[in-house]
Amino acid sequence: MRNKAIIAAILALSPFLAGEAAGQIVFGQPGSVALNFNYSDWSLDPGSGAKEDLSQTAVGLSGFMPIRDNLEVRYQLFSGFNDLSAGGAETDLSGIGDLRLQLAHSFSKDRLLLSAGLNLPTGKRELDPDDERPVIEFLSRDYLSIPLRRYGEGFGFNLQAGAASELGPINVGVSAVYDFCGAYKPYEGVGDYDPGDALSLNATAAAAAGRIRYACDIGYSFFGTDALDGDDIYRQSPQFSARLTVSLPGDRYGATLGARAVLRDRNKRYSLIDGAIESQLKKYGDEYDVFLRLSRALGAGWTIGGLIGTRQILESEEELGRSSLLNAALDLGKDLSKNLGLDLGVMYHTGSTDDGDTDVSGLQISGGLKVSY
Repeated sequence: MRNKAIIAAILALSPFLAGEAAGQIVFGQPGSVALNFNYSDWSLDPGSGAKEDLSQTAVGLSGFMPIRDNLEVRYQLFSGFNDLSAGGAETDLSGIGDLRLQLAHSFSKDRLLLSAGLNLPTGKRELDPDDERPVIEFLSRDYLSIPLRRYGEGFGFNLQAGAASELGPINVGVSAVYDFCGAYKPYEGVGDYDPGDALSLNATAAAAAGRIRYACDIGYSFFGTDALDGDDIYRQSPQFSARLTVSLPGDRYGATLGARAVLRDRNKRYSLIDGAIESQLKKYGDEYDVFLRLSRALGAGWTIGGLIGTRQILESEEELGRSSLLNAALDLGKDLSKNLGLDLGVMYHTGSTDDGDTDVSGLQISGGLKVSY
C-alpha cells in the first residue's frame, strides 16, 4: 500500500462497485476476475392472507485491472432468475443486469482520488407489467437482503472526488459523489421514466489504539425529482447515514462489532394533472443495524467466520409497518493456490414485518471463485 491515508478517502466514497472499494489504489495489487453465485429464498406469511415465496439465483462477474501505477478500472455484471409464488399464481423474471465500469486515479502521493463510472444499459427493460412487475415489486421491499433487485436501467454515469490526510494517529477522508441517471422504459406500455440524479457527501475517520481498530463514516445524500414523460412524479427525501465499527484483528482469531443507522426524511409525490404536491410522507422508516462477526484461521489456508446481527426498520408514514429481523451467518474461505481463492457462505434470516403481522424468513447460500493474474 503506497499510503494508508488514501484508504480513508476510498472508504468514504459510494461507488457502484461498493463491494470492491476497499482495495482500490493498492500498490502492486494484481489484476483479478471473480465469479460469484448466490441463491436466495424468501417467504412471507401474513397469517390471515396469501403466503408469498420468492427464490432468486444470481450470478455475478466482476474484475479488477491495474492499468498502471495509481490508475485502475473495475467492472461488474450480474444476471439472475427469479421465481415468485403468490396467492396460487406463479410468475418469473430472468435476464442480465446493466454493465458497470469504474475508472479510478490517485494523485498527490495518494492523498487525492478522482473516479468516473458508467452504467451501460445492457440489462432487461420494458418488462411485462402483468407477469414480471410483481417480481420487481417483491424485490423492492426494503427489509429483504437480495443481491439482484433490478435489471436494466438507463445510461448513467458518476463522478467522484476524494481527499485524505493523517491527523496525528487518525486517518480522515472526505468525498463527494454525483450520480447521473438517464431515462428508460421500465415496463411495456409505460412512458419514459427518468430517475432523479443524486449527490452524496461523505466523511470517514479511522484510528487504532493498541490492537483495537476503530472506523466510522457519515454520509448525507440528496436526490433529484423523478419524472415520467417529462412530468414530475416523485422526489426521494434526503438521507443521513452513519456507521461505526470496532475490530480486533489477529493472526488466528479476529472480531468485529459494528452498528449502522439510516435516517430518512419525507418524500414528495406530485400530481400528473397540474404538478402540485399531492403528499409529503415518509415512505421508508429509519433503520438501525447491529452485528458481531468472529473469525478463526483453521490452518492449511482455511478461514472460518460467523456473524449474528439484527436489523430494525421503523414504521413509515405510508403503508409500511415496523420490520424486525435477526440474521445469522457462517462463511468459509481458502486460498486454493497463490492465484486462486474460494469463498462459501450461508445466512439465515428470521423475523417479522407489518408491525409483527407478517412472518419473514430467508435463506441465502453463496459461493465465489477469485482468480488473480
